[in-house]
Amino acid sequence: MQKFLLITLISAFFQIYPQISEKFDFAMNAFQNQQYAQANRLFDEFFNDYKIVDELYATAKYYSAESLLKLGRKDEAAIGFEYIVNTFYWSNYRDKALYNLGLIYFSTGKYDLSRQRLKKLLNEYPESDYYGNGLYWIGESYSVENKTKEAIQFLEEAVADKRNKKFADYSLYALANAYEQIGDYDNAVKYYDQLLTYHKNSSLATSAQIRIGICYFKLKDYQSSIVELKSPRLTNLSDDMYSESIYLLATAHYRVNEYPEAEQSYQEVMEKFPSSEYYRPSKYGLAWSYFQQKKYEDAFIQFDELSAESDTIGIKSFFWKGECKRYLNKLNEANSIYKEFLEIYPNDKLAEEAKYQLGVVYFNTNNTDLAIRYLISANSSDNDLIKAKSFAMLGEIELSKRDYKAAKNYFQLVLDNVNNEKSVYNRALLGIGIAEYHLNDNKGSLKHLTQLDKSDPSFETQKLNFFLAENYFTLNNYREALNRYNYSMGNDPEINLETIYGKAYCYFNSGDYENAAIQFLDFTKKYKDDKRYSDARLRLADSYFGSKNYSAASKIYEDLFSSDALLNINPYVRYQYAQALYKSGKTMDAINEFKNIQEKFPDSEYAEVSLFTIGWIYFQQRNYSQSIAQYNNVILKYPDTKLKPVIYYSIGDAQFNQGKYDSAIVNYEKVLAQYPSSQYVFDAVNGIQYSYVAKGNPEKAISFLGEFVSKNPGLSYSDQLLFKKGEIYYSLRQYDKAKSEYKNFTSAYPNSNLIPDAYYWIGKSARNLGQGEEAIFNFDKVVNSYQSSELASASILEIGNIYRAAKNYQSAINIYDKGINQLKKSNKVPEFQYNKGMTYLEMSKYQEAYSVFEEVVMYYPETVFGDKSKFELALIDIAGGRFSNADGYLIALAENRTDELGAKSQYYLGQSLYDQKKYNDAITALVRVRTVFSRYEEWLMRSYLLSGDCYVKLNDKRNAAEMYRAVLSKYRGTPIGDEAAQKLRKVQ
Repeated sequence: MQKFLLITLISAFFQIYPQISEKFDFAMNAFQNQQYAQANRLFDEFFNDYKIVDELYATAKYYSAESLLKLGRKDEAAIGFEYIVNTFYWSNYRDKALYNLGLIYFSTGKYDLSRQRLKKLLNEYPESDYYGNGLYWIGESYSVENKTKEAIQFLEEAVADKRNKKFADYSLYALANAYEQIGDYDNAVKYYDQLLTYHKNSSLATSAQIRIGICYFKLKDYQSSIVELKSPRLTNLSDDMYSESIYLLATAHYRVNEYPEAEQSYQEVMEKFPSSEYYRPSKYGLAWSYFQQKKYEDAFIQFDELSAESDTIGIKSFFWKGECKRYLNKLNEANSIYKEFLEIYPNDKLAEEAKYQLGVVYFNTNNTDLAIRYLISANSSDNDLIKAKSFAMLGEIELSKRDYKAAKNYFQLVLDNVNNEKSVYNRALLGIGIAEYHLNDNKGSLKHLTQLDKSDPSFETQKLNFFLAENYFTLNNYREALNRYNYSMGNDPEINLETIYGKAYCYFNSGDYENAAIQFLDFTKKYKDDKRYSDARLRLADSYFGSKNYSAASKIYEDLFSSDALLNINPYVRYQYAQALYKSGKTMDAINEFKNIQEKFPDSEYAEVSLFTIGWIYFQQRNYSQSIAQYNNVILKYPDTKLKPVIYYSIGDAQFNQGKYDSAIVNYEKVLAQYPSSQYVFDAVNGIQYSYVAKGNPEKAISFLGEFVSKNPGLSYSDQLLFKKGEIYYSLRQYDKAKSEYKNFTSAYPNSNLIPDAYYWIGKSARNLGQGEEAIFNFDKVVNSYQSSELASASILEIGNIYRAAKNYQSAINIYDKGINQLKKSNKVPEFQYNKGMTYLEMSKYQEAYSVFEEVVMYYPETVFGDKSKFELALIDIAGGRFSNADGYLIALAENRTDELGAKSQYYLGQSLYDQKKYNDAITALVRVRTVFSRYEEWLMRSYLLSGDCYVKLNDKRNAAEMYRAVLSKYRGTPIGDEAAQKLRKVQ
């Protein structure tokens, strides 16, 4: 467009001023031929001759300024462009003049002026071809001045503007770089990646690729950084860019623990670019790569060479070469290096770290005093981490000295330090937990150890779990202790020993004697020299005893007597031995041993118990006379024995078993009279009431219970005694009196735990008296008010039976549904469902019954009611001619059950096959009734009859007659015998 206007102007000009046209033409030709100095001179001559300020004049002014710009005379060019901008508002060159001014001012560092001119371009010429480029340069000017927020705003517009073709890749790069400067690496990667996607051949592509790798590195996405920095795009790089990219690649490998790859890349930088700024950082990275691979000698060589200089890397390397020696366990050399470091760099921030490491070295060489001196010195550091590490090590030292209070204080100082390294904090949590355990502060110990377990369960796993277990054991939480002991086995042999011992006692104290025996046996096999060996052997014997392996127990007790003189005279061990003898069937040996205990240890707590146990043994043998004599012998030898209540009660039991009820009552009453607070009073009262009942005088038993309760109203079991009055009447089938007593009980003890039982038995008594409504009322009370009682479920079943007996089937179904819905946790729910199905059968509603039985089978397959439901389903299927279904159910039941249900199922399988006219198969099925279920007479006899019927169908009258005779021989004169006789007459 501009060229067209220029031609038009020149044509007009030639017509008016032919004499001046030659100068303008020469100037333009010179400009077009890039003869900018000549062009500028000719334009000046043109201006001298041509004074009309029009478009032609403006055109000449623009190209004159352009010529100066091409010659690098920017200030003069700027004057010309400014003249155009400020004079020729109508000129077609004004937008380009504004754009050139923006570039000139940018190149000379006048960024504010640059932006003014470029923004004027944007505001006044929004359709200009230079609009997009203007956005880019404004953004760049802000970037140069670190005004990143403003830069991003204009660069994002530049990227979005389609007219910005010339600087599209530069805009993307500048925008990505701006985001990188503010730490928004995700957006930086986004725009660098767009550059690579849409401008693959840009001169900025390689740099963008490297920057993406750097951004991923900054994002700690080291794997992605590695991928980008290993891209095949990174070719033909300058030495600086190549060395930087390889260095970053090496460092990314290092960060993801790919130390061999890091080693290789660091070496590449060092070999190819020995003069690069990345040489020493690469050498330092190489040293660390060796160190992380535990190549401490190689790491030392690199650190040592680097330490020759005193720059930052050199100072750090000096310290770390000492660490290499420490890790090589060359502690004297490490010591020397740390001390030399302190002499050369006493004020360096690593000096305190060196002091700390000297403390560690002295600690590891058992020079505790020097260790403490250096560690305390390290505490003067301003570095919180050094302080924390020093305090933690001091805590470890105090733990080793068993000064647990001091250890706890040091570890607490570490925990109070907020700027901690995780490993140091973990060390302090573990240390303070161990210290608190030894200080008997189990709750505090558990608090800290549990905190460590939640935050880092892999830290010192064996020790952590062991001390958690020890705390739980001390608090008698054996289940959790066992759980922790199970994770306490590891590389520390001392902890392994303690773990086995602790596990053994956990099982022992929990009453799991079988597992206790396994652990104690393991301990005695592995640790025969341990001071607790005899104790473990004793507990092994006790564990065998507890797990009823009495023979093994008695054998170990005998071994202990011969191997340990102290245990041989230990009355507890002798008593356990005597018990083991008895339990293993060596009764006389046991009695002799019990006598021996009393004779050898007459003043021990086991002496009286041993004599009593002899009486108990005679009682178990039903030798009641000797038992009574032995019980009396205990009182004779120990008149003040605390066993008197149980002795009198036991004598009473022996006399009861002899049928000497009056004598029994006398001894039971001694318990009541002389020891009213004894735990045997309740049993003695029971003994008295049973004695009266056994004498045929239940009324006396009942009156005795009433009198005793009246005299002792404060007893905790008074309600249980009064409840027995109802039980006695019910057992005697005196239901009226039983009901009355149970009702009296509910009035006397409304808060007793036996109240639901009382209402239930009132209901049972009423039902037995034919008082259905009263029975339902009391059963309903149990269901509605005591749903947590097991009798709530029993009451549902009782109510259902009453309704079914009265043919009130819908009410029966309603009560079963109530049980199903309200007692969902009851184990009686399958029974409710089954009875509901049976009620539908009684109503002849077979489809509904079938659906209910199917539910029972589906949801309660392992219960007896699931199997009973299968049986009912089979009968319905037989009736409906669905023999395949029926046979499946019956075969499963007959094969899996050995009770009467199995017998019935086997019989009905024969019946099903008979109905299908499969007579031989039916006979085979019925034979199994006789071979497997012969103890169930009804089904045995029925199988004979049905087998006879099968033979009749097969026209085998001889075998048929034999089957009928088998029934007749046993059941002549009974209905089934009459049926067999009638069938026999037909085949004879």
